[in-house]
Amino acid sequence: MGALDFTLVFAAWPKLLAGLGYDFYFATFGFICGCAIGFVCYLASASPWRAVRWLAYVYVQIVRGMPMYLLLLWLYFGLASKFGLALSGQQAIITAIAIMSSAFCAEVFRSGYGALDLGQAEAGKALGMTGFAINRHILLPQVIRTTIPPLLNIFVICFKAATYAAVVAVPELVFQAQDLSLNHYRPFEAYITVGVMLIATVVTLSLLTAAVERRLAIP
Repeated sequence: MGALDFTLVFAAWPKLLAGLGYDFYFATFGFICGCAIGFVCYLASASPWRAVRWLAYVYVQIVRGMPMYLLLLWLYFGLASKFGLALSGQQAIITAIAIMSSAFCAEVFRSGYGALDLGQAEAGKALGMTGFAINRHILLPQVIRTTIPPLLNIFVICFKAATYAAVVAVPELVFQAQDLSLNHYRPFEAYITVGVMLIATVVTLSLLTAAVERRLAIP
């Protein structure tokens, strides 16, 4: 068994940091889009029309049950082969993260609104407020406070999911580790370094999430 040699890994440090930046970029934009889609799904699930509620339910269940890996492959390879819609690797991973996170965000928003006292909305109507005003000034501020911690947990999931971009040849962190492994045959050093970087990042994000949760906790 040869001795460990991290020389090449340290030499590739700028590429590894750039790959980590790619992961944050994909996670952030995918998460933002997922929140927007998820909120629309929540509104659809609260619709007075049964068909709209049913479509929202089916969407959430399908997305929650679909593996992220399969979704990414379908977006990148399936759409191009069947419909001629060729997404770049970056477009495919952001879209996949957005779709995946939207289902979980929809459930978070549903839980957030479901935990509110409906009497507040009735009181707003009694004061002559419109539905939009009630949601903006009374309900939404409370929902934001209660949903930020679980949404941040979803962002952590999005960050880990961003490493799937290596499958579609996007030079993120895991892809850089694969490059070091294949070109210099240092798989152990490359993957253990990337593993430590990812774990350290996820732990940091989790600690920040816990701090925000304590800060926003309702006394």
